[in-house]
Amino acid sequence: MNFLILGIIIFFSIHLIPILPIKASLINKLGKNKYKGLFSLISLIGLITIIYGFNHADVYPVWNSVTYSKEIALALMPISTILLAASNMQTNIKRILKHPMLIGIIIWSFVHLLANGDLRSIILFASFGLYSLINIIFSKKNSTTNEISNYSSIKDFIAVVIGLIAYMLIILFHNHIAGVAIVFSFI
Repeated sequence: MNFLILGIIIFFSIHLIPILPIKASLINKLGKNKYKGLFSLISLIGLITIIYGFNHADVYPVWNSVTYSKEIALALMPISTILLAASNMQTNIKRILKHPMLIGIIIWSFVHLLANGDLRSIILFASFGLYSLINIIFSKKNSTTNEISNYSSIKDFIAVVIGLIAYMLIILFHNHIAGVAIVFSFI
């Protein structure tokens, strides 16, 4: 459990920098490319530590999964993956929601908390959900407006298609990623 907590601390400590005033001074000191490289490296170290820690942590049940949690996840996870896809494109989804990636992570966290009541899962999914909420609240993107009033609907369609493809891949490979088969496991 210690590695899981250490990974979460590393990962989210570095991810808090963009919403703190020190980001600009770090970019001035290091340069934009070194800042991005260091940010990516520390994030990767944190993520690897999270994965290692989660896989090696003991399972301590805290609550039973919510009734129909699997069905709720099957209904909400496509929305999450679509929002994650839209966050990396110039879409109306991104323009309207401002934070589609963070909202997608909140949905992902929520459905996984419903389905997983063990301590390591609670620590993992609650930390991602809490971080996303904090980031939305303190992000300066909330107050900015885009010069473009509308993007092409084609980009929204592409985001939906990419999100649904990602969702199908998650369903197919979830057993290999997380050790839990979702609907079927024939791979």
